[in-house]
Amino acid sequence: MIRKWFIPAVALAVLFSVAPVWAAKSVSALPDVSLVVQHPEESDGHMHHKGKMTRKDFEAYRLEKLKEIATYFGIQTEGKTAEQLKKEVEAAKLANKDKWEAFKAEHQAKRLEHLRKIAEEHGIKTEGKTSEQLREELYLLHGGKGKRPHRLEDHDRSADDNDKQKDKQNQV
Repeated sequence: MIRKWFIPAVALAVLFSVAPVWAAKSVSALPDVSLVVQHPEESDGHMHHKGKMTRKDFEAYRLEKLKEIATYFGIQTEGKTAEQLKKEVEAAKLANKDKWEAFKAEHQAKRLEHLRKIAEEHGIKTEGKTSEQLREELYLLHGGKGKRPHRLEDHDRSADDNDKQKDKQNQV
């Protein structure tokens, strides 16, 4: 009777002795929880603006814009964090609503001028059009979400090449 239970007993003993080692390995194989549950602001590789800006680049861009607004309002920017600048700019916007509206109008005028320049380069008439109308026309000129007009020639050429290759394959 001892022989009958000897092999299963040894198998169970080996199984129980290996189980804590296996469990420890599985815990170490899991990724570090602190890395997995990272806030998007803390990750440097997070891309913005269609993959062209990292979080770090975006934060630098925002800081430059805050500094631009702060200098417009006459706020010192040296040695201040982004949060301090943001609070001071918000306070200045509330205190000087007219000045804030003038800043926005100036910024919109710069954007309209930039859009006009780009539209003229593409042969679009700009007289009497708002920045939204120009932006929409430029968007449509580049094909919206579809194929871009200046890329259609390449697309047609590649379609001809594909047809030639299919003809060669059919001949073989």
